[in-house]
Amino acid sequence: MSSKAFTPHHLYRPSSVHKPLTRKSGGGFTLIEILIAITVITLGIVGFYAAITRVASLTFSNSSRFVASRLAQEGIELVSNIRDTNWIKGTDWDSGLTNGDYRVQYDKDSLLTYSSVPLKINSDGFYNYDSGSPTKFTRKITITHISSVELKVKVQITWPGKGSPLEVEEHLYNWK
Repeated sequence: MSSKAFTPHHLYRPSSVHKPLTRKSGGGFTLIEILIAITVITLGIVGFYAAITRVASLTFSNSSRFVASRLAQEGIELVSNIRDTNWIKGTDWDSGLTNGDYRVQYDKDSLLTYSSVPLKINSDGFYNYDSGSPTKFTRKITITHISSVELKVKVQITWPGKGSPLEVEEHLYNWK
């Protein structure tokens, strides 16, 4: 019987055992790559949240400014209506429109003494001082006589928050 001595070269060795460890292309992500990706995603989410917050804030302040501009326009129109009613009645064009600060209401024939009472809004959507839910808006009408045929009407709408106050000025004339 012949005997062969056992030697290591008789064992099967896969060829990968002899190769040095190298990274295969596209094999996975390193820790640094993962951290950079998380940072980029986090910055994107924070930026998006900041933009949404800013848009919501601007929308809210713009809606208040819009309501204030309509209230100011109404104030000018109501004072102009008093002047026009004076003409129809045959009285002096500026009767009831003396220098000073006032409030005005759509269903009144004359100006009201000024106080910083907030306007109310009734169930029909009309702003007034008599009934309804209180709002954040106050309106002050300032009348100044410029000459015997001209008066300046300034309306100031105030509310808490950005954009306040809003002031509008109009000149009314005795053109009749």
